[in-house]
Amino acid sequence: MALKGSCPGLATQATLHICGPQRNVIWTHGAKLARMRVWTVDDPMQKAWSVSFLARLPPSAQEQLMATAHQQELVAGQNVYRELRQPRFSFLALVISGLLRQFVTSPQGRQIVTRYWRPGEVPGLTSAVGPVAPTGIDAIRQGLMLRLDPVTLERLGRTDVQVAWVIAEELANRLVVAANFRIPNVFGNVKVRVAWHLLERADDQRGQLVARVTQQELADSVGSVREVVARVLLSMSQCGLIAREGPLIVIPDRERLELVLQSFDD
Repeated sequence: MALKGSCPGLATQATLHICGPQRNVIWTHGAKLARMRVWTVDDPMQKAWSVSFLARLPPSAQEQLMATAHQQELVAGQNVYRELRQPRFSFLALVISGLLRQFVTSPQGRQIVTRYWRPGEVPGLTSAVGPVAPTGIDAIRQGLMLRLDPVTLERLGRTDVQVAWVIAEELANRLVVAANFRIPNVFGNVKVRVAWHLLERADDQRGQLVARVTQQELADSVGSVREVVARVLLSMSQCGLIAREGPLIVIPDRERLELVLQSFDD
């Protein structure tokens, strides 16, 4: 275990590279959470943990994971997990607030977003228990995540059958979710794909469903170009599916936009 160096602005933080027989684990040690953390009803971390698969782990396993955890702030545009053709590091985190996007890049440099991670979801699980996928993760909305030690989860999975079963259930669930994600993005035209990404990126703001996204960001997400996406958005606006308010895209009727996801032949 070798100390690599300190992070700017965090005098007590350092990055450790833990070398194992099959892969390395990048783990950033900072100010850890108290082992006996006192939860409150409105605690966003407690809410995120309680709806995640982590809450199904045995209490002792949850305690061991929490003992290794620390919070990390998310800034829009921040790279959380670097995309590498031959990944060397595993990663594990609980999203507390904000929004993350997972993406892959073609050899020609075009990106496609494969999934979004919302509060209560845990990106990086597959890298903690198996081969690391060549994918990247960025923050697209400011928030917080709870960094967890993937080595601890792997050890618990290998030694506790209850932990192993919860992980297996979660991985099976992700296969189903991934299949549902792929349907609009593989079989849908640009309009269908744009509608899917708008719905995934939108959140409630003062009673309105709003997505903060640029035409270029949408184009990058769907694997198209800005000019094509601009025409699609104009068509949606003329049909009343969306409304533009400066940098925001307002979705007045979620159900109408969801119907677009079923229009593969339009």
